[in-house]
Amino acid sequence: MNDVTDAARVGSRVGTTWGILVVILGMLAIGMPLLTGVAITLTLGVILFAAGFAQLVYAFRSKTFGEGAARFIFGGLAILAGLSLFAQPGAGLATITVFLAVWFVIDGIWSLVAAFNWRPLQGWGWMAFSGVVSIILGVMVYRQFPASAAWLVGLMVGIRLVFAGMTMIMMGSASEAVIDAVEKEGDL
Repeated sequence: MNDVTDAARVGSRVGTTWGILVVILGMLAIGMPLLTGVAITLTLGVILFAAGFAQLVYAFRSKTFGEGAARFIFGGLAILAGLSLFAQPGAGLATITVFLAVWFVIDGIWSLVAAFNWRPLQGWGWMAFSGVVSIILGVMVYRQFPASAAWLVGLMVGIRLVFAGMTMIMMGSASEAVIDAVEKEGDL
């Protein structure tokens, strides 16, 4: 049993360590939202370029001309989008920000509709509250546009990283508690 608990304890500590690192990265992203947003936009540009190039290569392996032409067109569009994001990361960041503002509003409306369909079940109020908050957030982001483009994406990624890291830390702590309980059971 010691080998199993030792391995579990090492895994728990590794997870906790990674969680701490992710929280630190999240805090850095929150502290530098514009730099984070531009980095994300550039990364997305590289990914689109690579995916578009792969589509172009794969277009020549298509079984029919129509299929190959469609892949060639979509591959070309992905390459152009990737190059555009890479050449104009500020414009790309602004586009992503507008997309997120619209997404918040649509998600909020969807949550409100779902909440009222779930009423009177437990939790419908929280779902409705979440929907209202999402709509308000979307409107706030849109009303502050284009200034919101400088901070929104980086801030959101930073917040997500902090929560993900905290989850990893909590899971590591919970694992440690379970391992301790298993070891105490073995001592009895």
